[in-house]
Amino acid sequence: MSILTQVDGGVATLTLNRPDRLNAVTEAMLDEIALTLRGWSVDPAVRCVVLAGAGRGFCAGYDLSGDGKAARDEPMRADEAAARMSIHAEIPLLLHRMPKPTIACLRGPVAGSGLVMAAACDMRIASRTVKFKLAFASAGRCGDPGGSYLLTRLLGAARAREMFLLDEPMLGDEALASRLVNRLVEDEALEGECAALAAKLASGPTAAFAAMKRNLNAAGVIALEESMAQEAAANAQISLLSHDANEAALAFMERRTPNFLGH
Repeated sequence: MSILTQVDGGVATLTLNRPDRLNAVTEAMLDEIALTLRGWSVDPAVRCVVLAGAGRGFCAGYDLSGDGKAARDEPMRADEAAARMSIHAEIPLLLHRMPKPTIACLRGPVAGSGLVMAAACDMRIASRTVKFKLAFASAGRCGDPGGSYLLTRLLGAARAREMFLLDEPMLGDEALASRLVNRLVEDEALEGECAALAAKLASGPTAAFAAMKRNLNAAGVIALEESMAQEAAANAQISLLSHDANEAALAFMERRTPNFLGH
């Protein structure tokens, strides 16, 4: 199995599972990832999504060895390649927009397609073994859809351009200082840190998280007045209609921990 999936306690984990290739992705893997995330995005049993890699690396990018390409009798035309790319572009869109928190659990190489997927997540937790590299320039390519948008917003325009054009690696301490990662931990603590964070998010107010993500995603591309109007409308709907908002108020009055149901 090139990907492994598990749903437990509201946490859905997708593990890239080609450790012998540092989890380099193939076309078939990308199709599976997109299909899985599409289902999880609308599954009420899933309240947080974790993306991880088997073995000593998260993802070395797209497999350029030939194993990553579907067997074909004739070369793929440019329009066919663009159509395939649009399917795979759904992956960062789903991770970025799905109405539940997404976490990338990172160690070792995080390159190319893997870096774009990680950048699309809401949070990135990395071990000190992490090594980020876009690798597109080295491969003579301009980059996966979503990469320039997401990394410019995470790192700023100047640092994102450096990563794309110079194709130099970024290690853990620099990634933390640049805010590419949210937390940097020792390698042996990575799974535990990601699991604890995912459990906390999965037990939280999912409907409120969904509204937060919509507001945060829109904040960088719409005017202040429009952003405020969107926030006001979402807050009113959540406050009046969600179980979790009412439960939080009741729990506060009763001096207990709220039991959020995710709606």
